[in-house]
Parts: sequence; C-alpha cells; structure tokens
Amino acid sequence: MAFTRRALTALGLSEEQVEKVMTLHGTSMSDFIPKSEMQTKIDEALADAQKNALQNVQIKETDEYKAVAEERDMLRALGGDEFASVKPKFRETVYKMLERGEGAPDISEQLKTVAEKYEEYFAPAESSEQSKGPQFGAAVQGQMPRGQQGTTFEEVWGLKKG
Repeated sequence: MAFTRRALTALGLSEEQVEKVMTLHGTSMSDFIPKSEMQTKIDEALADAQKNALQNVQIKETDEYKAVAEERDMLRALGGDEFASVKPKFRETVYKMLERGEGAPDISEQLKTVAEKYEEYFAPAESSEQSKGPQFGAAVQGQMPRGQQGTTFEEVWGLKKG
C-alpha cells in the first residue's frame, strides 16, 4: 500500500489522523539514503577509515605510547625468572639501573654487577641442604602414641563387662 493522502482518506481516516500518519512516515524515512547517493557515502566512509588508520600508526610514535610500552616491558621483566633473586620492593629500582639498548651486556651479567654494589637489594642465596621442615636437636624418630589398643568398644574405653 502506498502512503498517499488519498489512499489514507479512502481507508476512512480523518484529516488529523492522516496528518499524524504522514508525519510518522516522514520521521521513519529520515535516515533513508537514496541509491544515487549511496556510493558517495561509501567513498566518504572509506576515506575516513583510511585517515583514522594513519592516525593509529602515528600514535605509536607519541611520547605517551612509548611511556606505556616501556612500563609494560618493565612489568613483564620484573615478573620473570631473572628478577626472582631481587627483593620485591627493589625490583623497579634495579630494573632502572640496567641498560636495555642494542649492544648492552646480558641482563644476568648486569644483575651480578648490581648485586656486588647493592647486595641489600637481593635476597640471600638459599642453600639446597636446608630442608623445609622445622629442625630440632636430633632427627625425629618413632610415631604418635597409640594408647591401649582393643578390638571392642568396652576394651577401648576400659568398661567392664558385667
């Protein structure tokens, strides 16, 4: 059915009702794009997307991006095995002491150098001989006391049959 005033009047709608239907139809078609204008809209959207893509590449060159990337690298390094011997509260300080550019010595060698100068930053090396359990004067032998062993309820509790 075509939305014309004649067709709506023929259906028996009053002039006020026809006006409301035509207004609603006009607002529902407000975002309609004719076929003739569609290709220009597509071209505009592609140009805008390419411009934004170039801006995203340029973002990686800003100081803010570089600072965030450096902090990310630091957090990854601090969580690694190389910094396990460094006390947690000194890890960031030790990380900032290290050289990370091209041609820099290996990080493990640099950590040894820092450990010589600042030994309080590092946890003492644990010897493999120490056990994890408590140590007493002599080795523990034996077992827990068992008390009297009996097979029946009366024998275990010391009750007399009777």
